[in-house]
Amino acid sequence: MKNYIYIVSFLTLILTSCSSGGDSDGGEVAESKPTSPVLIFPAQNQLCTTNVLNFEWQASTNEDGSSVIYILEIAKDNQFNNKVVDEVLTSLTKIITLEKGFAYYWRVKSRSTKSVESDYSPTAQFYTEEVPNSNHLPFSPALVSPFLGQFLDSGATSVNIEWTASDVDDDPLTFDVYFGKDKDALTVIAENTDVNNINANLDTTNATYYWKVVVKDDKGASVTGPTWYFNN
Repeated sequence: MKNYIYIVSFLTLILTSCSSGGDSDGGEVAESKPTSPVLIFPAQNQLCTTNVLNFEWQASTNEDGSSVIYILEIAKDNQFNNKVVDEVLTSLTKIITLEKGFAYYWRVKSRSTKSVESDYSPTAQFYTEEVPNSNHLPFSPALVSPFLGQFLDSGATSVNIEWTASDVDDDPLTFDVYFGKDKDALTVIAENTDVNNINANLDTTNATYYWKVVVKDDKGASVTGPTWYFNN
C-alpha cells in the first residue's frame, strides 16, 4: 500500500510540473507596444490654402501582429489644451474641416486590441490660410529645455533655457523672454533677441521658476507661448 502511495505522489508531481502555463518564469507575458504613427499630411510648418484637409499618417506596427486603432488629436495650441478634434479611427486618413486663419497642431497615437497604447507621434504644426498672401502669426514656441517640471542639480545658480519657434511665412523672428518665481508677475530678462536660448540666473534653491516666450515677426505679429516651469 505504501509503494502505491509513493507512486501516485511521484506521478502527481511530474504532471504538475509539466502542465504549468505562462512564460519560463511563470509570469504573464508583457503585451507588445505598437510603434508610433508617422505623420504625412499636413506637414510641419505647412501653409494650407484650403481649410478642408485630408489628414494622413503611416500605419503603426505591432510585434504580435495584432491590429491597432488610431487616436487623432488636433488643437489650437501645442499643449493640446484647446482640442478641436479628438477622434478614434480605424483608417489612416480623415477629412476634417477647420476654421480659416488659424495655426493648428496635430498628433496621432495608436492603440492595440489589448488597449496598449503607443507614444504620440511628434507634433506637426500648420496654418489654414484666410486671406491669400496675408501675414500670419508665428507658431507658438515649443519647449526644448529644461523639460517641463524638471528638477535641476542641487545648488544650481543658473540655467540655460531653450525653445524653438517658426513662422509659416518664413519671416525673421525675435523673442521677448519672461522669467521669475511668480508665474503671474514674470520679469522680462531678454527683449527682441534673435537667439532661441538664454542663460537665466537662479537666486533661490528649493524654488519653482516659471518662464514664457513671446514670438514676434518683422511685421508686428506676435504670439505668446505657454508658461513653463522647472524646479531648483
